[in-house]
Amino acid sequence: MKILQNSGVPIYQQIAEQFKADILAGKMRQGEYLPSIRGLAKDLRISVITTMKAYEELEQQGLITAVQGKGYYVNAQDSEMLKEQHMRKMEEHLINAISAARIAGVSDSELVGTLQILLNAKDEV
Repeated sequence: MKILQNSGVPIYQQIAEQFKADILAGKMRQGEYLPSIRGLAKDLRISVITTMKAYEELEQQGLITAVQGKGYYVNAQDSEMLKEQHMRKMEEHLINAISAARIAGVSDSELVGTLQILLNAKDEV
């Protein structure tokens, strides 16, 4: 896990986002336990309170659940919810790409053409 001290994003949020991405990508599966709060804090050389805040945020989002005396584990993920999460992320990236294209003076047809090229290139990989 990478934490950027000078990113402007709070450390707890960076931790939560990285775990969230791993859970939504299927890298962490249902029932899998997250590292202990103290262990993760020690590994990252951060406060236990910071780690706890990240886990609480993930719990509020319904991604993990606390088990007394055992720690936090990954909840089952609804496939429709996962798809919706990925769609929102994709839309956000596309909005950023459209914005960049507008600033660069790229036409809609050039933008669509670039997307088509990228889609075709991905199929070849």
